[in-house]
Amino acid sequence: MSKHKDDIPRSIQLSDFLLIFTGFIHNVVSAIHTLTDELLELATYNAIRDNQVKRAWKDFTEDLEKMEDGNG
Repeated sequence: MSKHKDDIPRSIQLSDFLLIFTGFIHNVVSAIHTLTDELLELATYNAIRDNQVKRAWKDFTEDLEKMEDGNG
């Protein structure tokens, strides 16, 4: 609020709409950044998990081969 009773607030200008539009674009870009960051974390997690699963299957098959060689 203004300090004086007879002050008149300025009218809405094109720069006000530009400010709103710029804020909107900033929020959209921020949301896209957050989405891509989360997708990167998910892809990293999945790649690590796949490597661990492949390593476990490899160890399992090696153990089976050792057991077969010991018994046969």
